[in-house]
Amino acid sequence: MTVQRSIHRNTLALCLASLMLAGCNGMFDGIYDEPVRDEALQMGFNPTAQEGRYTLVLDARNYDEWIYLDLHRLAIERHPIPTALTGEWDGKSVWARYNVQGSRYTLLEERQVDAQAEPEQWDLALHHFDVRTNGGTVLQTGYTSVDALPEASASFSSEEFRSDEWTRHQCIVDFSGMFDYNIWYQASPVNLVLSDWVRMDFSTPPPKYEASRRVYLLRMQDGTVAALYMKSYMSEAGTKGILTIDVKYPY
Repeated sequence: MTVQRSIHRNTLALCLASLMLAGCNGMFDGIYDEPVRDEALQMGFNPTAQEGRYTLVLDARNYDEWIYLDLHRLAIERHPIPTALTGEWDGKSVWARYNVQGSRYTLLEERQVDAQAEPEQWDLALHHFDVRTNGGTVLQTGYTSVDALPEASASFSSEEFRSDEWTRHQCIVDFSGMFDYNIWYQASPVNLVLSDWVRMDFSTPPPKYEASRRVYLLRMQDGTVAALYMKSYMSEAGTKGILTIDVKYPY
């Protein structure tokens, strides 16, 4: 009898709790901030209250395109990555499939493709988290905020800025063989310094991400300098590849 009364009391308590939760449905709406939906984000260069400061928001989720940025004109162009050879080969543009084991890359096959299309004017380009420059050089600073930088970029004149390098296994274009560690890459120039602002580790799928949390300086062909800081590599909703970049140009 005692056991039956105990079961009855527990059942009654559960029922009352369910009724209370149902009655409270919607009571706390609006108390906690909800993440901004990805489709509601204001993409592009968003000016701030400070002259020459922008919050750049980009959808860089896709692995099949390069996003070209012109900091001088605040312009953005997207160009797809070629998947086949339709004309004369330039002697270097390929897709290469590697088996990746830690830091060891074993070439499995490659195929020739057209050269990557580019706009007439651009300063840097992004492929997911990979970055290349248009003849520019890059320095990683020790600063973790654009606001903390010295007043002028001349303070870094004695530092070594790094140019882009030709890579064959940096720009991933096909992840479908990831669980066998067989990855397709686009051979492409890449600035390995700036591309380090987000590190991707897929030694144990699924990939893991980590931001460097450093400010980078981009010195362009005309000698002007931009300060860049990756504030986030994913949206508030948790979508990786939605980039928010703090930009100061000119610096």
